[in-house]
Amino acid sequence: MDAIEFMARFEEDGLRFFEALGAESADAERKELFDLLADNQKRHLGTLESLKVNVHGIETDTTLVNRAEQVINGFRRTLNHHDLLKEFKQDADAFDHIVKAEEEIIGLLDGMAKAEAEENTRELLVLLAEEEKQHLCRMENIYEFIEAPRSYLEWGEFSNLQPL
Repeated sequence: MDAIEFMARFEEDGLRFFEALGAESADAERKELFDLLADNQKRHLGTLESLKVNVHGIETDTTLVNRAEQVINGFRRTLNHHDLLKEFKQDADAFDHIVKAEEEIIGLLDGMAKAEAEENTRELLVLLAEEEKQHLCRMENIYEFIEAPRSYLEWGEFSNLQPL
């Protein structure tokens, strides 16, 4: 299977998930977070599409992606049995779970790159892992932007003996 196509399918699943969470969220802040994450996901898919055009003619198929696809398909079937939208709507740590999933896919790409025998495909997998790291960084920046109004440093002066 094509490595870029594999990642595009994974990211499309994430896009649908973020769009559904944004649509289902009653809290305006969480809705904005998931809407921004969905928009970021769309831009990331565009990056993958342009990468696919730029590597035209280079071998991007690898049997390692086929194995990873089988694992992820099994994971998708498991997720379909659970109502994740319901769970994530009420989970204050939902973003931490999303970050964990992104870190796992980065680890998967790094592992596949180390095991790949074909030089061009290995370089592509390394490039995809780097792109995923940048994508994760953008997601964390979005989260920090949304959470910034809740974060403050209490100044410890003598005139401020009471907590805020």
